[in-house]
Order: sequence, then C-alpha cells, then structure tokens
Amino acid sequence: MKPLPISQLPVQDIKAVFSDLDDTLTDESLLLPQTLQSLHELHHHGFKLVIVSGRPAGWADSLMRLIPLDALIFENGAGMMWREGKKVRTHCLAENNNLEDQKKLLHQVFEQIKVHIPEAKLATDQPYRLFDYALDFNEEPPLLNPEQIDWMMEFLEKQPEITAKLSSIHINYWVGKHTKLTACEFWLNRFGSSLSITPHSIVYTGDSPNDEPLFGFFPNSVGVANVIRFLPKMKSPPKYITVSEGGKGFQELARLLLKEHS
Repeated sequence: MKPLPISQLPVQDIKAVFSDLDDTLTDESLLLPQTLQSLHELHHHGFKLVIVSGRPAGWADSLMRLIPLDALIFENGAGMMWREGKKVRTHCLAENNNLEDQKKLLHQVFEQIKVHIPEAKLATDQPYRLFDYALDFNEEPPLLNPEQIDWMMEFLEKQPEITAKLSSIHINYWVGKHTKLTACEFWLNRFGSSLSITPHSIVYTGDSPNDEPLFGFFPNSVGVANVIRFLPKMKSPPKYITVSEGGKGFQELARLLLKEHS
C-alpha cells in the first residue's frame, strides 16, 4: 500500500517518538542544528524520545549524554540504555554467555565474504560494538555496488546462526534473534504501562529495510522521503511519508506534533 502524506498522520494521541538515527535524523551524516532543536522541543513538550539504531553501544552512551533522550536501543536491539534521573542504565538484550565464540564466528563469516568481495570492509565504528559486525557499503569510500550488496545479504541469510539486516549505510549481522522490534517490545513491556503508552500512542520513523518490521508493528509509522527507493521491495512499508529526506523529514514530523500540542 502506498504511504499517505504525513499531513494525514493522526497526531492527537501520540505520546512518544521512536526514531532510527542514520539518514532519518541525520543529513549527509550530520545532525543538523534544526533537527537537534526539534528533539529538544519534543522533549520540552513531554514526548518520550527513543532512538532505535544499528549504531554501537559506544555511540549510545555518548548520545544519551548529549541529547535529551529517554532511551536508546543500540546494535539493532542487542541492548538498551535509558535514563533514570541523572543516571544512564544499560540492559543487555542479546545472548552474551558465549560472546567470544560469537565474535569468532562473526569474524570467520567476514573473512569468507572478503574472499568473494575483497573490497568488503568493516565500519569504522566496529571497535565500539559489543555484539555485531557492521559491513560498510555506503558510509565511507570505496562504496560497494548493488550486486555486491545483494550477494552479501544472500550469503548472510544462508548462515544458520546469523541474523542480518540492511540499513542505508551498513549491513549489520549478529548471532541470535534479537532485532529492533524485540527491543521496542521490551521497552513497551517495561515502561509502557506506567506511562500509559501503547503502540498506538507511538510514532516510529525510519528510512531503510531494517526499519520494515517496525513500520509493520507500529500503526503510526513514518518514512522520511529517502525511504522511497526501498518501497518496491518492502512488504510492510511505512503508513505515512514526509516530503523531505533525512533530518529535514524528521523536522516535518516534529512540527506536526508540536503544532497539535501548542
């Protein structure tokens, strides 16, 4: 089903904003001052703010201390940080009893990929990751072509212990079944009742295939305009779409929510 214009989003019952990070909150890898201001204004008006990202745990700790977030899900659902007063709490959602064995397997898979695609490389944020490997195909040069990306995804999906997800810049893969969706469900189970927040009172915004399960789960899901290139392959597209791409699209969503609560 074709997404509806964001102007038709029913905003009156929205209490929380969940958002992907890269190419959803950012433009050309940067968090624009206007987007940061939007986050501050949403926080000021009482909206709960949760970033749902494939970025590493190291980034999560920094972002929680720089942006007025209530929580940040990192490494595609491997863990979550949330704010309790002036403290930041961390909870692991991934299986970590045999983490060293997991990392050996992930590295073996990477070496197999390198045999077929010598240009394949790990993201520069890899040292700050606890649970997954991130293959960079579109963040830093040399960039990979669509055929190479498709081959890597097909190869990873054949690995019995591996879960792999495609974002706009990385292919993330890990051992286990945790995802962005399972982490969002954890947040709802832990905090939803006390805050009177249900999936219907959350708006989720994203831009790429790894957001697709959340587009399907949340009744109020928004794709920033750069999601359009992925729509033909999506079984669960976002219900609504912005006019602008990236952080400018997120700013559209923020203005719509803030107008309702002004």
